Amino acid sequence: MVQKKSIYGVLIAGLLALCLLGAGCTSQPAEQQNATATPTPVATTAAPTANVTATPAPAEEYVFNETNNNETVTLPAGSEITIRLDENPTTGYEWNVTSDEGLQLVNETHDAPQTELLGAPGVHIWEYIAAEKGTGEFSAIYTRSWENVTGNETAFSMAFTIE
Repeated sequence: MVQKKSIYGVLIAGLLALCLLGAGCTSQPAEQQNATATPTPVATTAAPTANVTATPAPAEEYVFNETNNNETVTLPAGSEITIRLDENPTTGYEWNVTSDEGLQLVNETHDAPQTELLGAPGVHIWEYIAAEKGTGEFSAIYTRSWENVTGNETAFSMAFTIE
């Protein structure tokens, strides 16, 4: 029985070491590490203001985060859209996302926190393609899956006009 517990302990320690090693190898460039900075489309220097329709210069890649909540953005068809929102799944909280057909999901990942503190939040990342001309909407509610939605949860939404 003691030997079985030792083996499990060694396996768990090994898995934790691999996870920490893997997390250390996934650092982002300095411009992407600050998830609270106002994102700007790659080819422009002006960031859209809240609740105002913004028309970024034609570019291929756009990155948005919590500071872009409730914005409407116009962008060309075929553009790559990345939405980065802080998330802490270790507490049970996760983003429950809904997106329209105008936005085609390409990839979804979670970046672990860049700290050794247990329970620290990371960043959930959704990558979309503005598939076709028209409109698209991304909306999310930050909640625990086992709790009832009360309307007081943190919410995020963005509307896209695809030209």
